[in-house]
Amino acid sequence: MKVISLNCNHCGAPLDVPAKARFATCGFCQAKLAVEHVGNSYSTSVLDELKETTEKIARDVAEMKSSSEIKELDERWQRERLSHMVTGKHGQQSLPTKTGAVAGGIMIAAFGLFWTIMAAGITSAGARVGAPGVVRIFPLFGVLFIGFGIFIAFRIFSRADAYERANKKYLDQRRELAREQTRTD
Repeated sequence: MKVISLNCNHCGAPLDVPAKARFATCGFCQAKLAVEHVGNSYSTSVLDELKETTEKIARDVAEMKSSSEIKELDERWQRERLSHMVTGKHGQQSLPTKTGAVAGGIMIAAFGLFWTIMAAGITSAGARVGAPGVVRIFPLFGVLFIGFGIFIAFRIFSRADAYERANKKYLDQRRELAREQTRTD
Protein backbone atom coordinates (compact mmCIF):
# COMPACT_ATOMS: atom_id res chain seq x y z
CA MET A 1 0.00 0.00 0.00
CA LYS A 2 1.35 3.36 -1.09
CA VAL A 3 1.69 6.00 1.66
CA ILE A 4 1.94 9.72 1.02
CA SER A 5 3.43 12.35 3.29
CA LEU A 6 1.35 15.47 3.96
CA ASN A 7 1.18 18.25 6.50
CA CYS A 8 -1.84 18.96 8.70
CA ASN A 9 -3.62 22.00 7.38
CA HIS A 10 -4.55 22.96 10.93
CA CYS A 11 -1.29 22.66 12.95
CA GLY A 12 1.33 21.91 10.25
CA ALA A 13 2.37 18.54 11.73
CA PRO A 14 3.63 15.87 9.29
CA LEU A 15 1.15 13.11 8.36
CA ASP A 16 1.57 9.81 6.59
CA VAL A 17 -1.68 8.61 5.01
CA PRO A 18 -2.56 5.89 2.51
CA ALA A 19 -2.62 7.24 -1.07
CA LYS A 20 -6.28 6.32 -1.54
CA ALA A 21 -7.46 7.83 1.77
CA ARG A 22 -10.08 10.54 1.53
CA PHE A 23 -10.08 11.50 5.21
CA ALA A 24 -7.54 11.54 8.01
CA THR A 25 -7.18 12.68 11.61
CA CYS A 26 -4.08 14.56 12.71
CA GLY A 27 -2.22 12.65 15.42
CA PHE A 28 -1.07 15.90 17.06
CA CYS A 29 -4.06 18.27 17.09
CA GLN A 30 -6.84 15.74 16.39
CA ALA A 31 -8.17 17.90 13.51
CA LYS A 32 -10.37 16.00 11.10
CA LEU A 33 -8.97 16.50 7.60
CA ALA A 34 -10.11 15.90 4.05
CA VAL A 35 -7.35 14.55 1.81
CA GLU A 36 -7.62 16.19 -1.58
CA HIS A 37 -6.11 14.56 -4.67
CA VAL A 38 -5.55 16.91 -7.60
CA GLY A 39 -3.52 15.31 -10.37
CA ASN A 40 -0.23 14.19 -8.81
CA SER A 41 -0.46 16.53 -5.84
CA TYR A 42 -2.09 16.00 -2.48
CA SER A 43 -3.25 18.42 0.18
CA THR A 44 -5.44 18.54 3.26
CA SER A 45 -8.21 20.84 4.42
CA VAL A 46 -9.81 21.00 7.85
CA LEU A 47 -13.29 19.47 7.72
CA ASP A 48 -14.64 21.73 10.49
CA GLU A 49 -13.74 24.78 8.41
CA LEU A 50 -15.39 23.17 5.38
CA LYS A 51 -18.44 22.39 7.49
CA GLU A 52 -18.63 25.99 8.75
CA THR A 53 -18.20 27.32 5.21
CA THR A 54 -20.87 24.94 3.90
CA GLU A 55 -23.28 25.93 6.69
CA LYS A 56 -22.67 29.62 5.98
CA ILE A 57 -23.31 29.08 2.27
CA ALA A 58 -26.51 27.17 3.12
CA ARG A 59 -27.65 30.04 5.39
CA ASP A 60 -26.84 32.60 2.68
CA VAL A 61 -28.76 30.60 0.06
CA ALA A 62 -31.75 30.25 2.41
CA GLU A 63 -31.67 33.99 3.11
CA MET A 64 -31.50 34.79 -0.60
CA LYS A 65 -34.38 32.41 -1.29
CA SER A 66 -36.44 33.97 1.49
CA SER A 67 -35.67 37.50 0.25
CA SER A 68 -36.63 36.42 -3.26
CA GLU A 69 -39.91 34.93 -1.98
CA ILE A 70 -40.71 38.18 -0.14
CA LYS A 71 -39.92 40.19 -3.25
CA GLU A 72 -42.16 37.94 -5.39
CA LEU A 73 -44.96 38.21 -2.81
CA ASP A 74 -44.65 42.02 -2.77
CA GLU A 75 -44.80 42.19 -6.58
CA ARG A 76 -47.87 39.90 -6.72
CA TRP A 77 -49.55 42.02 -4.04
CA GLN A 78 -48.94 45.25 -5.97
CA ARG A 79 -50.66 43.73 -9.02
CA GLU A 80 -53.54 42.38 -6.94
CA ARG A 81 -53.87 45.67 -5.06
CA LEU A 82 -54.45 47.46 -8.36
CA SER A 83 -57.35 45.11 -9.10
CA HIS A 84 -59.06 46.28 -5.90
CA MET A 85 -58.91 49.97 -6.86
CA VAL A 86 -62.09 51.94 -7.58
CA THR A 87 -62.18 54.79 -10.07
CA GLY A 88 -63.75 58.11 -9.11
CA LYS A 89 -65.80 60.31 -11.38
CA HIS A 90 -62.70 62.25 -12.51
CA GLY A 91 -60.68 59.12 -13.26
CA GLN A 92 -58.62 59.08 -10.06
CA GLN A 93 -58.12 55.66 -8.50
CA SER A 94 -58.27 54.87 -4.82
CA LEU A 95 -58.69 51.91 -2.54
CA PRO A 96 -62.25 51.28 -1.39
CA THR A 97 -63.09 51.78 2.27
CA LYS A 98 -66.13 50.60 4.17
CA THR A 99 -66.60 54.08 5.66
CA GLY A 100 -66.47 55.68 2.21
CA ALA A 101 -68.98 53.16 0.87
CA VAL A 102 -71.46 53.89 3.64
CA ALA A 103 -70.93 57.67 3.45
CA GLY A 104 -71.32 57.69 -0.35
CA GLY A 105 -74.44 55.54 -0.18
CA ILE A 106 -75.97 57.79 2.47
CA MET A 107 -75.21 60.91 0.41
CA ILE A 108 -76.79 59.48 -2.76
CA ALA A 109 -79.80 58.13 -0.84
CA ALA A 110 -80.21 61.48 0.98
CA PHE A 111 -80.19 63.28 -2.37
CA GLY A 112 -82.81 60.78 -3.63
CA LEU A 113 -84.96 61.42 -0.56
CA PHE A 114 -84.60 65.19 -1.02
CA TRP A 115 -85.50 64.82 -4.72
CA THR A 116 -88.54 62.67 -3.90
CA ILE A 117 -89.84 65.15 -1.30
CA MET A 118 -89.25 68.18 -3.53
CA ALA A 119 -90.67 66.51 -6.65
CA ALA A 120 -93.71 65.24 -4.70
CA GLY A 121 -94.38 68.78 -3.44
CA ILE A 122 -94.04 70.27 -6.91
CA THR A 123 -96.13 67.49 -8.46
CA SER A 124 -98.95 67.88 -5.94
CA ALA A 125 -98.94 71.65 -6.43
CA GLY A 126 -99.01 71.13 -10.21
CA ALA A 127 -101.89 68.67 -9.91
CA ARG A 128 -103.93 71.30 -8.01
CA VAL A 129 -103.51 73.77 -10.86
CA GLY A 130 -104.25 71.20 -13.57
CA ALA A 131 -100.73 70.16 -14.76
CA PRO A 132 -100.54 67.06 -16.98
CA GLY A 133 -100.18 63.64 -15.27
CA VAL A 134 -96.69 63.05 -16.73
CA VAL A 135 -95.27 65.41 -14.12
CA ARG A 136 -96.19 62.86 -11.42
CA ILE A 137 -93.32 60.61 -12.59
CA PHE A 138 -90.63 63.00 -11.24
CA PRO A 139 -90.82 61.73 -7.62
CA LEU A 140 -90.00 58.24 -8.90
CA PHE A 141 -86.58 59.49 -10.00
CA GLY A 142 -85.83 60.15 -6.33
CA VAL A 143 -86.76 56.56 -5.50
CA LEU A 144 -84.31 55.45 -8.23
CA PHE A 145 -81.58 57.60 -6.65
CA ILE A 146 -82.25 55.98 -3.27
CA GLY A 147 -82.04 52.48 -4.80
CA PHE A 148 -78.88 53.44 -6.68
CA GLY A 149 -77.29 54.79 -3.47
CA ILE A 150 -78.04 51.57 -1.62
CA PHE A 151 -76.72 49.46 -4.52
CA ILE A 152 -73.49 51.48 -4.77
CA ALA A 153 -72.98 51.34 -0.99
CA PHE A 154 -73.30 47.53 -0.94
CA ARG A 155 -71.09 47.11 -4.02
CA ILE A 156 -68.24 49.30 -2.74
CA PHE A 157 -68.62 47.91 0.79
CA SER A 158 -68.14 44.36 -0.54
CA ARG A 159 -65.09 45.47 -2.59
CA ALA A 160 -63.64 47.16 0.50
CA ASP A 161 -64.23 43.97 2.49
CA ALA A 162 -62.53 41.88 -0.23
CA TYR A 163 -59.58 44.30 -0.24
CA GLU A 164 -59.23 44.12 3.56
CA ARG A 165 -59.27 40.32 3.50
CA ALA A 166 -56.69 40.20 0.68
CA ASN A 167 -54.49 42.75 2.47
CA LYS A 168 -54.64 40.76 5.71
CA LYS A 169 -53.71 37.56 3.84
CA TYR A 170 -50.76 39.34 2.16
CA LEU A 171 -49.51 40.78 5.46
CA ASP A 172 -49.80 37.38 7.18
CA GLN A 173 -47.83 35.69 4.38
CA ARG A 174 -45.19 38.43 4.44
CA ARG A 175 -44.85 38.19 8.23
CA GLU A 176 -44.42 34.41 8.00
CA LEU A 177 -41.74 34.71 5.30
CA ALA A 178 -39.91 37.35 7.36
CA ARG A 179 -40.16 35.10 10.45
CA GLU A 180 -38.68 32.20 8.46
CA GLN A 181 -35.88 34.47 7.27
CA THR A 182 -34.98 35.51 10.83
CA ARG A 183 -34.96 31.84 11.92
CA THR A 184 -32.31 31.04 9.30
CA ASP A 185 -30.12 33.99 10.33
